[in-house]
Amino acid sequence: MKFRTIFVLMLFLSLNVFSQVDSVNVINNDQDSTEIELEGQGEEEYIDEESSVIEANGESAKALVKSAEELLSYVNILRDRDSLVYHFCILKGETSIVPLVDGGRFLKLDKKFDVIFYPNTNKVMYVREMILNENQAWDFIYERIFDENGLTRMFNRHYSTFNSACAEVAFELSEYFYDDKGELIKKTFEIFDGEHNPLNINDCWMEREDYVKEKSFNELNAKYNLPLEGLPLPQEQKEGIKENNVQEGINDINKEELDSKEVIQEEKKEENNQD
Repeated sequence: MKFRTIFVLMLFLSLNVFSQVDSVNVINNDQDSTEIELEGQGEEEYIDEESSVIEANGESAKALVKSAEELLSYVNILRDRDSLVYHFCILKGETSIVPLVDGGRFLKLDKKFDVIFYPNTNKVMYVREMILNENQAWDFIYERIFDENGLTRMFNRHYSTFNSACAEVAFELSEYFYDDKGELIKKTFEIFDGEHNPLNINDCWMEREDYVKEKSFNELNAKYNLPLEGLPLPQEQKEGIKENNVQEGINDINKEELDSKEVIQEEKKEENNQD
């Protein structure tokens, strides 16, 4: 009888131990599956939209992209010449946007804005927003190209950093193209060093900030209220330069640059003949 009691007790303890081991294994399995599930969720959630690339599909989309790129080329020519460009800024510690006087060389700036209108109109073609750091160097630049109805057709994000871990200084450029319904039709991405050599985004640490790609100039201006009313005409317009449309403006500038090159070439020929 005593032996039977001991045997039953041992059997009970053995069953209990096995039960505890199974319970531990179930808990561990649950933890493992949870960790795997969380890791999987993390991988799915980490999508670097900024470095993604989307190609334009269809002739219509490609034509819209080409048109936006031509507008940006025209804008870049004007900005390089500082021609027909209005300059504004937000001073450190202030909130309102004011005209930028004397290039802001002696001012502490928080942001700078460049604004360009369609020729001989009050319709905004381009707004460039520069966010400056404590050293008055830009960290972020946002460019917007608008059509004559004020709809955003191109949005560009520029970013630079000295803390990228893959180059002394690294630069990013993202370009977003939109149709007249505000749908994204193309997205490009570049990352490069100070010599414009391409870098690998997987080797670099680049900041990802929150920002808004406005659908229209009205949406942008509701945020900033740019002081555009009653602006004096740029000097070129005061002097009577007439540009009936953007393409004529591009052609005129290109012709002027070509004429300048021909003059330089003629001067060099004359110098060689004299020698």
